[in-house]
Amino acid sequence: QSDATAHALAGRDLVLATPTASGKSLAYNLPVLSSMISRDAPERPRALYLFPTKALSQDQTSELNELNETLATRAPHVERIGAFTYDGDTPKAERRILRDRGDVVITNPYMLHLAILPNHMRWGTFFRQLRFVILDEIHTYTGVFGASVANVLRRLRRVAKHYGSDPVFIACSATIGNPEKHFEQLV
Repeated sequence: QSDATAHALAGRDLVLATPTASGKSLAYNLPVLSSMISRDAPERPRALYLFPTKALSQDQTSELNELNETLATRAPHVERIGAFTYDGDTPKAERRILRDRGDVVITNPYMLHLAILPNHMRWGTFFRQLRFVILDEIHTYTGVFGASVANVLRRLRRVAKHYGSDPVFIACSATIGNPEKHFEQLV
């Protein structure tokens, strides 16, 4: 976890392949949250988390909000971090708030392709401040679906670059045999 955090904070992409319940979530949440509470950056960095299923997105949102509560209790001077799920069930009224104030936006490749990237002008501030892209469960991105996700990620990189950012990509899997090669093909 500390090695992953150091690499991510140094701006290096990385892939984590360890067994289930080994702490991969903490390995990517640490650099994300650390960068957000640091006062070194002129603007607060933002992060985009991509999960293949809605259940995983909801779990991660809950976990991040629990970490946020702990942080608020132990360091009340630190500004709270906004972690929100953006999916097909997100009410329209909340989407603008999420877009404007979401420090961590948790979604899936489909919503990134369908709703976020085509409307990148509305998401300009988010993309300008985008520092991390988290890809969990990368072993699910194979075949035609994996090729589609890879193309969406290439579009994401181009849009981020258009707004002046070059996010760090952190990927995780518990069940993949060739993580480095698979990760390179995706991003």
